[in-house]
Amino acid sequence: MENNKKANRNKQEDIALTRALIWFGAAMVLEFLLLLVNKYYINFTADSASIDLALALGTVIKVTTVLGLLGAAVCGFFGWTRAKGDGPFPFLWLVLTATVLAVGIGSGLIALFYRAAVELLYVLVPAAAVLALVYYLYQREFFFSACGTGVGLLGLWLVRKNNGNHDLLVTLYTVIGAVVLLAILLLILHLKKNQGALTINGKQLSILSKNSNYLPIFLSCAIGLLALAAGLLLGGTAAFYLLFVLLAWLFILLVYYTVKMM
Repeated sequence: MENNKKANRNKQEDIALTRALIWFGAAMVLEFLLLLVNKYYINFTADSASIDLALALGTVIKVTTVLGLLGAAVCGFFGWTRAKGDGPFPFLWLVLTATVLAVGIGSGLIALFYRAAVELLYVLVPAAAVLALVYYLYQREFFFSACGTGVGLLGLWLVRKNNGNHDLLVTLYTVIGAVVLLAILLLILHLKKNQGALTINGKQLSILSKNSNYLPIFLSCAIGLLALAAGLLLGGTAAFYLLFVLLAWLFILLVYYTVKMM
């Protein structure tokens, strides 16, 4: 019996590692595409061939925005139909849907905001890859806490990078970030009421353990919201110092959850 439990645990750990690496691989593909866009579309040279290529890429990026959003809808539909009855959404279809959607949204941002969008995505894509590793290989409580803190960190970084200027990209990120943080809060409240479980298609999925400590997650989301508000109201200098405050909070969380595992 003990051997069976150990074998089952090892199998689950292998599955988690494989899924984390698949997400990480998808993120690296997106990062590689960003490098190509940065080299041939943003930092093109003055010769005619480079200019023609940049113009062609501009058209491709606009077309990719539409195709990416439509492709994500199609992939999501096929993934949903592949979920037999009340079964879970197939993992590979989930990765494909998310990746195609990221390509569509990223292309739209680049078409609208040009260099600023590429610089934002340079940070956002690796951050998403790290969060995927945390979700599958570390404690999920820390994953949600890191998400809450990370949204605030990125918002402060954007404000600082723009020297406190609240351009359209900063404002758009602040609004979307606030919506994401509120969605996380609602999800965590639901999980707390249902002992860490989430019901999808009539099937109960265990997201957090029954004995999870929800306070750090709530605090992280609240800190993230305050950071977004402070970035808009207090400007670039305040955002610079608040960055260190949030990094310190993230380090405290990391130590807390590491000790908790022992």
